[in-house]
Amino acid sequence: MSQVCVKILSMKSHLLIILFLLFGITCFVIPNDAAMNDGSQGPEPLGWRSGEESIIQMKSEHLDIHFGVETTKVKVAFTFISHKKSGPALQKLGFPDASRSYQEGDVSGPIKNLITRVNGKEVKSELVEGHYHYKINEDGSEEYEKVEEGADESERHAWYVIDVEFPVGEEVIVEREYSCPSGGSTNWDSFFIYETRTGGAWKGKIEKLTADVTFDKTVRPDLVMLEPEEGWEWSDDKSKVSLTWGPFEPRTEENRQWISITTLNIPLLEQIHEDAPDLVPTVEGYVENWKKNVLNN
Repeated sequence: MSQVCVKILSMKSHLLIILFLLFGITCFVIPNDAAMNDGSQGPEPLGWRSGEESIIQMKSEHLDIHFGVETTKVKVAFTFISHKKSGPALQKLGFPDASRSYQEGDVSGPIKNLITRVNGKEVKSELVEGHYHYKINEDGSEEYEKVEEGADESERHAWYVIDVEFPVGEEVIVEREYSCPSGGSTNWDSFFIYETRTGGAWKGKIEKLTADVTFDKTVRPDLVMLEPEEGWEWSDDKSKVSLTWGPFEPRTEENRQWISITTLNIPLLEQIHEDAPDLVPTVEGYVENWKKNVLNN
């Protein structure tokens, strides 16, 4: 991926003009380069695991997302329960840190203001990082094998790790709060992606997922694209949208492996229009073109 395209989101306006000249308007019609937002993945059971499911079930997860074109603030609550028949179960929970890991593309990060709580009590996360052999099995499970740096076909991975004790038959609530730069692409949009795919490593199905999204003043509701497309409920004033899933298995259900919110970065477009009106004659003209090519309306 082009490093230049990704970094323009934070560059001075005169560099934006240069990039328009380099890549041309057609570069922004189809989103081909993107910087993924960090903090996009839920917790994984780490051991380092052999690919089999944990004995711990993630019963539910609730996402409270405050989405803006520059920054997204996230609060997530996970409810776990142990299926061990006697005695407490101990499990390492690892929250992937994309900005420190191998990525096919760039990452818009790192995450900031990270707070982790277990049953309401704040706990400190340990940053664990290294090189691993990684593979996906036929049943959708994933395996990590730690190796020396430089080993063939190894990749760098990193997690924020906490140790949690799960008493028999008792629910344990793990909360995570953080902020991160929103993702962005050469289509001049901003987005936030959250992967539920990592939930497939926990035992059985996730019984319920709820995602509540609040848009800040930088986001125009008529310029919001949601994935999946179905199942969202808008508030009357269009300032919020929510999604609820019933029992699902992210390991095997491909349409339940992520959610995403995308919008056009209007403040950035206004800056480009001010500095280069010959390249972007009108913001609304660009908006209409984006609606046609991205929103398909």
